[in-house]
Amino acid sequence: MMEIGSIIDILRALPETVVLKAGDLLKVNVLEVFEGQRALVDLGRFRAMAAVTFPVAAGDELWVRVLDTQNQLRLQLVPTPAEPAPSAVAGAAPAQAVSAGSLRQVQGWIDQLAGGGRPTADSPRLPAEPKQVLEALRLFLDPFDPDSDPSTLAPRLKEFCDDSGLFLELRLADAVKRAADGTARAPAPAGTSPDLPGRILSSDLKARLLILKGFFESPAGRQLISDSRESAGLARAAAEMLAEIRAGQEQMAKPAAAAEPFQMVHFALPMPDDRHLVQLKIAYPRRRPAGTPEGHRAAILLQLDRMGAVRADLMLLGRSLNVSIFVSGPELRELVARHAPEVQEALSAFFEAVGVHVAVSAQKIAQFAAEDWRPRGETQVDVRV
Repeated sequence: MMEIGSIIDILRALPETVVLKAGDLLKVNVLEVFEGQRALVDLGRFRAMAAVTFPVAAGDELWVRVLDTQNQLRLQLVPTPAEPAPSAVAGAAPAQAVSAGSLRQVQGWIDQLAGGGRPTADSPRLPAEPKQVLEALRLFLDPFDPDSDPSTLAPRLKEFCDDSGLFLELRLADAVKRAADGTARAPAPAGTSPDLPGRILSSDLKARLLILKGFFESPAGRQLISDSRESAGLARAAAEMLAEIRAGQEQMAKPAAAAEPFQMVHFALPMPDDRHLVQLKIAYPRRRPAGTPEGHRAAILLQLDRMGAVRADLMLLGRSLNVSIFVSGPELRELVARHAPEVQEALSAFFEAVGVHVAVSAQKIAQFAAEDWRPRGETQVDVRV
C-alpha cells in the first residue's frame, strides 16, 4: 500500500529533457526547507519545489521511487539500497539562475498586489525601500518583446543576465577592488557607473530579493503577511527564487574537470505568454589558454506554436558571428532555410561577417540541457559548426 506520509510531490512540470517512468529509483538532495512542508530539492539534472509529507532538513539525502509521472511527478521514500542503482537523472546539474516557473510566480504575486492596491506607490503600509524593490522587480520581470529592435533588445538581455543574481558577489568584489584601485570607469551621463558597488546592489536580483526577505522577516513584514494573502504569496515566492539562485551559485562554485573549458549558465527568459518558452544558455570561459582565440558562445531554445522546438547555437569570434539553427524535420528545414538570407541580412548591420546554417537534428534539440553535464573528461558542448 502507498504510505501517504512518505510522499514527495514535485510542484512543477517535469522538464522535457528528463525521461522518467514509474519504478525508477532516484536520489534526492534537500537544498532548502520552507514553511508549509515545501522544500527545494535537487534530483540531478533539475531542481524543483516539492511538497513533502514527512519531516526533512536542508542537506538530507533521500532515496525515492517514482510512483507517477503524469502531469505531476510523485515520489515515494524508500530505504537506502545496499548497492544504489544509477539514477535516471544522475549527473551534475548546470548552473541556472531561476526557472521560468519562479519568474512567473513572483511576477503574478506582484501583479496581484498592485491590483489589490497594497505595495504600490500610494500604499501607506509598505515602507519606501520595499516599494522601490517591488517596482524594480516589476521592471526586471517585464517580458521581452520578440519584435523589439535588436539594438534595444541586446543591451536589455545582457543586463538581465548580468543582474540575474548569480554573479552578485563576483561583480561586487570586482567593483570594490576597482574603486579601491581608482580604476572604476568615469560616471555615466545618468550619474552612475556600471562598476560602482551601489549600482550593482540596486539592480542585482539577489540583492533585491534579500531586501524583500529582510523586510518580510521584520515585525512590519510579518504583520503584512498575516493580513494579506498576496503579501504572503510574494514572500514565499521570493524566498524560493532566492533559494534557486543560491543553488545555482553552489553549482558554479564546484571544481571543474580539466577538460571542461566552459561554465554553462542557463537563463529562463520572461516572455509575453506561456506559449513561447525561451531558454538561453551562455558559455562563460573558465580559462583562456595563451594563443587561443577568444570567442563567445551561446545557445537558445524556443518553443514555438507552429514549429515546435527550435534551437539556435551562436559563435562569436571577433566581429564574425556564426548561427546554427536546428529544427526537427526536413520540411521545417526548407522553410527556415528560405528565410535564412533575411536573418543574415538583419544581423549583418551588427557584425563584419555572418553565417547562418540550418540543419535537421531532433537529437541536438533534445540535448539542449543534458549535454552540459557529461561525465568528467568528456568535451563540453561546442556550438561551432
